[in-house]
Amino acid sequence: MDDLDALATMEAACFPPAEAADIETLASRIEQYPEHFWLLINTDAGKHDPSFPAHVEEGSLISFVNGLTTDEADLLDTMYDDASLHDEDGDWQMILGLDTAPIYQHHGCAGYLLRRVILDSALSGRRGIVLACKERLVDFYASFGFVDENLSSSTHGNAAWHQMRLLLTPQVDEEPVDRERAERTDETIRRAMRETTRYIDSDESITQQFPAVVRH
Repeated sequence: MDDLDALATMEAACFPPAEAADIETLASRIEQYPEHFWLLINTDAGKHDPSFPAHVEEGSLISFVNGLTTDEADLLDTMYDDASLHDEDGDWQMILGLDTAPIYQHHGCAGYLLRRVILDSALSGRRGIVLACKERLVDFYASFGFVDENLSSSTHGNAAWHQMRLLLTPQVDEEPVDRERAERTDETIRRAMRETTRYIDSDESITQQFPAVVRH
């Protein structure tokens, strides 16, 4: 719980009050699924960096992602408030929030962290990732291979959301709905692996062993 205040500060800066998770909700999520929080931290910034007042022990918090895993295929409003719905063995990684400090936005930080979430979900054998976003962000998520499933049943914060799905492990009897998007997913995973393992995998011998999402 050491980072809770920083996470709550970030959440309040990124979402309007009706949509932002409050500190109690974040605390419940951390308690239920701590391994499903991904933090990007600027370790070069001092604790008292005045540019943004969200600090953790290692430095300034740049971005974070969080969400439960479940066998439920669609993102539901109840998932935002009830952390007990988490199932560690669930097929689907839900993303309940991708937060980036305003001063770090539009610098690739969210994309870097999202690629790491995609990589970790793939390595964990998840079937895929599901999130809900505003219409203006549909193209952003599509660039990572997410498919727009149109308006979500979720009305979280009394807002309209598009449900986006990234398929990581198609079933044996399924073909990817959109080959181009599946190829983007492959490249997203491999780029994340390169970013994550560059210091131990300079010849990409590890990366090349990862199975492709696209069937040839």
